[in-house]
Amino acid sequence: MTSDTEARTEEAIDTAASVAELTVETPNSTALAARFLKAAVGFLGIGVALLMILAIKRVVPEFLGGSAFLSYGRVLPAATTLLLYGWLTLALLGALLYIVPRVAKADLADLVVLQAALAVLVVAVLGGAIAVLMGFSEGRRYLEPPLAIDLVTLVGLVVVGRSITLVARRATDPSPEIWYSVAAVIWLVMTHVVGNFPGLQGFTGQLQSSFYRSSLIGLWIASATVAVVYHVVPKLGGRPPLRATKLSVLGIWSLGFVWAMTAPAELTFGAAGDWLETIGVIFSIVLFLPIVVIATDLTHAMRGAWSNVRDRTSLRLVMAGLVMLAVFALFNLVQALRASSAVIGFTDWVAAIETLVLLGPFTFVLFAFLRVAAPDVFGRDPSPSMLGYREALVGLGLTVGAMAVAGVQTGFTWAGSANSQAFSNTGDGWISTLAPLAGNYVAQLVGLAIFAVGAALIVRAAMGGGDESLLATPMPPAEAEADLVLDRDVPLKKVRRYGYGFFALAALMVLVLPALEREDPTLLADRDRTYESGSSRATGRAIYIQEGCAYCHTQQVRPIVPDVGLGPVSVLGDYANETPALIGVQRYGPDLMHLGDRADAEAVAEHLRSPQASRSWSIMPSYDYLTLDDLAALAQYLAPPEE
Repeated sequence: MTSDTEARTEEAIDTAASVAELTVETPNSTALAARFLKAAVGFLGIGVALLMILAIKRVVPEFLGGSAFLSYGRVLPAATTLLLYGWLTLALLGALLYIVPRVAKADLADLVVLQAALAVLVVAVLGGAIAVLMGFSEGRRYLEPPLAIDLVTLVGLVVVGRSITLVARRATDPSPEIWYSVAAVIWLVMTHVVGNFPGLQGFTGQLQSSFYRSSLIGLWIASATVAVVYHVVPKLGGRPPLRATKLSVLGIWSLGFVWAMTAPAELTFGAAGDWLETIGVIFSIVLFLPIVVIATDLTHAMRGAWSNVRDRTSLRLVMAGLVMLAVFALFNLVQALRASSAVIGFTDWVAAIETLVLLGPFTFVLFAFLRVAAPDVFGRDPSPSMLGYREALVGLGLTVGAMAVAGVQTGFTWAGSANSQAFSNTGDGWISTLAPLAGNYVAQLVGLAIFAVGAALIVRAAMGGGDESLLATPMPPAEAEADLVLDRDVPLKKVRRYGYGFFALAALMVLVLPALEREDPTLLADRDRTYESGSSRATGRAIYIQEGCAYCHTQQVRPIVPDVGLGPVSVLGDYANETPALIGVQRYGPDLMHLGDRADAEAVAEHLRSPQASRSWSIMPSYDYLTLDDLAALAQYLAPPEE
């Protein structure tokens, strides 16, 4: 027994020495990761501040009114750009630049090039957000910045991704951290290329947007976050990097195959074929598989180490992140199923999902990483206090919960009132939709404010304040169960090959094949949705994109009861002449697909200039900063006169 104890003690000492040696050997990666993470934290602050402005505008529409730069439809995509690319993407790249060299035991060599890439990415994120605020939006969800800026972003991503891959190749025994890191950066670059492929017309452009969104979230953000989890959890317990098991292999293959295939989940009752909706439903159900597998793999690897964790705050942040990832999958499934989508489609349920993406599981895991890497990145130990954790969790829960309740409330209002002749889901009748939501919007604002305070406290605690190290006592690795041990190692080149293959398969199934369906222009498309260059309608459509009207209004009539009275059901050919198709994602205001059948352009222009003049309950912002000619052009686009 004594010899066993001595052997374990020596192994623990060797592990501690190995960790210390790795820290000394990777000064370049540490310095670079620190720059990425500090820039990302700055973008997080700005992005959350913009979300606060949006939340206030839903309660007080006149807040910061009269300014084009701060109008709702411009601030929303700017905030999304800052949080998706400035916060999540830069922070995850910084985390991978920190993790991969340590696991591979090889420091970065091209530090100057990577610093230049960081500068390019920071400028691109800032430039993209400013361009959108100035009205230069592409009108494509998550890809609003001008194409030139997206191409600049791609250059920066390729440089950083290549560096991470080259360092990962030097790992003698690739671990799950390495697998997920390499796969994630490959998927990030491929997603960015496919998403920015120009000129896709009609509903095909909507398919491209949906595929880009699911791939960005699942194949890049979620995969990189899992790599961070595989690094953070063992380190909290004092374990060395985890060795791969059969569960690890199942986790990365299932995540890579499943997530991008959930793209049609947001197209339920859309103009595409029913078979595409079925794919979205099936894979939204299967999405729970990789989440369960990854959690199980981590639990097995941490047996005997949970009591060794000293930084309980970081562990709680990770656990909260994993739970919220399951909540995201549940919300996504509810959106995909036809029965439930008929209720929550185009409601605040969509906003709840988007908020989870921006501020939920991925953000909480990154908060934990900031604490774990703090001694190296910030030069100080994190505070052991849980201050900020509860505030951020409660605030996010209140915000997302209020959005989800508002979504269900709105859906049942539309469905339950559709048979009443007194109900109208347009014009003055929209008060029946908005009136019950006043309290929800206040709750969303309060919750977001609480989250902002909590996030600030978490970041502050991570950047320093502790009197002693919270690192756990080094422990030897846990032995995997015999039936989970790999028969042979999975080489990194196989991960890369499968990564390309899964991406290509998903693109084929949910982008290429459905895009082959004919989109012959309908009478509506040829009569009202053909835009001659320089015409009033073309100008109005450009203003519609510029002002981000598609974030609050849809242009799609679904074949379900809540859309009765909005006009003929939308089909593929209705969008055949449009690039991009402005279908929209949510209805803060009524659907505008057939607005010309129920309102004239003059009345629409007057409503745009002063929404609250005739409808004091409206939350629509005033567009009185537009010229009279611009207002008239926008009204002509929305309500084209009969020919």
